[in-house]
Amino acid sequence: MGLNIVKAFLTAMLIMPIGTTFAQDCEEDIIERNQKTYVSETSVPYSENANTTVIPTRPKQEFTPNTMMDSISAEAKMRFMQSMMASNPFSLRDIINLMVVKKQALPELTFDEVIESLQSKALDLNMRQVGHNTPYVILRESFDPDSPRLEIFSFCDLQTMRQILDYSLEFSAFVPCKVTVLEDANKNIWLTTLDWDVRWLDTGPNPNRIPTDLRERAIKVRENIEAIMEAAAVGDF
Repeated sequence: MGLNIVKAFLTAMLIMPIGTTFAQDCEEDIIERNQKTYVSETSVPYSENANTTVIPTRPKQEFTPNTMMDSISAEAKMRFMQSMMASNPFSLRDIINLMVVKKQALPELTFDEVIESLQSKALDLNMRQVGHNTPYVILRESFDPDSPRLEIFSFCDLQTMRQILDYSLEFSAFVPCKVTVLEDANKNIWLTTLDWDVRWLDTGPNPNRIPTDLRERAIKVRENIEAIMEAAAVGDF
């Protein structure tokens, strides 16, 4: 992990004091924090980044669409991750926080109102709802009657998904896009999703880049998920 990335993440962590519960946040605080989860400007190309070390990569390669790559062994994955984590100062909880977008719903909204806004905005943006799971129901029925409410919604831009799978069939493990609506210990309602952003996922020196059209589509999907979550967080129908 580069020194600049570590500094940026540490700075972000220092903004939020340890032990913050969000229990007393006013509407302005919530809206301001929610607006900091996405930056729409195009990222700086890798070659223009300062203080980076360019590592040799494999050359440009052709591939057959909609096919699997050769598997990477468990040992190779472990060694790669261990070498990366050797200089990592963060806990697993920190790293998961880094990988997630989260928005807090305004306190006057009910859980059902947040869901209604979520589904309404997704429909407006032509993001198909292709799944809905309610694990909290099973939790309550099985062993924890007081388990907080948690519902998982799956959305998809079907054309973009088809193109992504042609480019990387392995990406099927990450689709469709999931948005979780849940309650925390203080009865605050949150929306979360995996923060995959092609603008920083595809900025390395490897020449096997994502096609331009697919890159633009992937960025649009990320922006749509952001818009869906923002609308749900404020009850915008």
